[in-house]
Amino acid sequence: MDISRISGAIFGAAAADAAGSTFEGLMPDENRIPTMQGGGQFSLAKGEVTDDTLMTLALLETYAETKTFSRERFLSKMAVTIRNHPKTFGNTTKTLASLVEQGCFPKSAAKAVDLIFGSRTNGSVMRTLPVGLTAHSAEEAAAEGRRVSAFTHLDLEAQDACAAVSSAVYALLHGAAKDEVLENIPAKYLEGELYPSVDALESTRCVFCIFRDAETYVDAVTKACRLGGDTDTIAAIAGGMCGALYGIEAVPKEWCEVLNVKEQLELAIKKIWG
Repeated sequence: MDISRISGAIFGAAAADAAGSTFEGLMPDENRIPTMQGGGQFSLAKGEVTDDTLMTLALLETYAETKTFSRERFLSKMAVTIRNHPKTFGNTTKTLASLVEQGCFPKSAAKAVDLIFGSRTNGSVMRTLPVGLTAHSAEEAAAEGRRVSAFTHLDLEAQDACAAVSSAVYALLHGAAKDEVLENIPAKYLEGELYPSVDALESTRCVFCIFRDAETYVDAVTKACRLGGDTDTIAAIAGGMCGALYGIEAVPKEWCEVLNVKEQLELAIKKIWG
């Protein structure tokens, strides 16, 4: 297993999340330069990550502790994470976690949230990176991506997006070139106008088009930040994919060093692949 690609994917996603959070919700700006300065609509500290990385970390820790995916363990970790770091989470995730903590069956909670808010959002796509990193085949990555997504997001577009990202990450981790990965991506993610919204299809289209057009890891994060809208999520997913392609050496060391979850990410990597 290529630990450089694994670390590149995980730290690449987290650093891009932190960099993108500064510009979340803003209009496009072609002069925007990503930094790790924090701020933004959540008033984050320098290097502080959002729900994108916090949920990815919860999933990584679930794999580290159970060697597989445990819905109960993950949902428990999700609830604790939201309780300790609530400010970047939306109402959909908070409601689901609250229902589960109150004793609602996970499937029933997911149905209730889907009925109230809908679930065609990128909330499950933002955290799907560990699925592709731990799968044993591209087919398993796609199937597991759908299954893990469905525990919180019943919408099929959200599950399709998780399958596409998970299988792409698996392929990148195992040495596939960018062109090889793009050949197997459904056309709906590579065609059409780019709308950097929280919609699962639209945000995943932004991710794959950025991944396709970016020449380096930093270029991908820059393109996501300049696009505006849901910059942290789009940057995180695209950054994770580029990190898996180019390795940890492509992610600026100074970005990784200031991450507020640096030690937790390192520990999860060590437990799973150490």
